[in-house]
Amino acid sequence: MRKTFITILTLLGIATTQAEDYPYMMFQTHDGTVQTLASASLTITFSNGNMVVSNGTESKVIALTDLSKMFFTSDPAGVEATQTETMNEPVEVFTMTGISMGKYESMKQAQATLERGIYVVKSKNKTLKITVK
Repeated sequence: MRKTFITILTLLGIATTQAEDYPYMMFQTHDGTVQTLASASLTITFSNGNMVVSNGTESKVIALTDLSKMFFTSDPAGVEATQTETMNEPVEVFTMTGISMGKYESMKQAQATLERGIYVVKSKNKTLKITVK
């Protein structure tokens, strides 16, 4: 019994140490939309089929039926690298899960139209990951 108790305390200590290495919590919905919140002072409550997430400065409401996954991360963008670049040529924009968000006359037009998030942008000669803030 004592050995089990010590093992549980050890595992809890490891989990606490690892959680401190991940300052962001990401929430992904079935359509590929990703939302990120700083995990410091994070609270999660459930009401009327929704998950309400707040960190004191920002809040998000996500329908539980839409939630695909949630996880801690050290990268607030959720990907290794993103690029921003101006392309003055037609582009097609996709979500990170491959859903087409439409065709635009330029990168500037796409960025002005899209919601905050990470997208894959394809032009005639280039394919880039961009972050819309």
